[in-house]
Amino acid sequence: MIGRCLAGVLLGFPLAAVILRLVLHALPNDGADWLIPALILFFPLWMTLMIGAYAFRHAARAWLALGGANVVGFLALWLLGHAA
Repeated sequence: MIGRCLAGVLLGFPLAAVILRLVLHALPNDGADWLIPALILFFPLWMTLMIGAYAFRHAARAWLALGGANVVGFLALWLLGHAA
């Protein structure tokens, strides 16, 4: 149980940040007009990811799924940065 909790807390935080950054990147002007609402949405998104970690049967699966999502998200962010 503590493993899933730690996976949600430690991997959910950067995943929430990268999801919001990718959404902001898709908006006009790089989402500058939506920065404050995105920051307000950060905490509920992080909580959702933490709760979602409990949907996994084993802690290792939660770590793998959230870790893999982090890798994919940061890779997409890196590719968007190099594409411009």
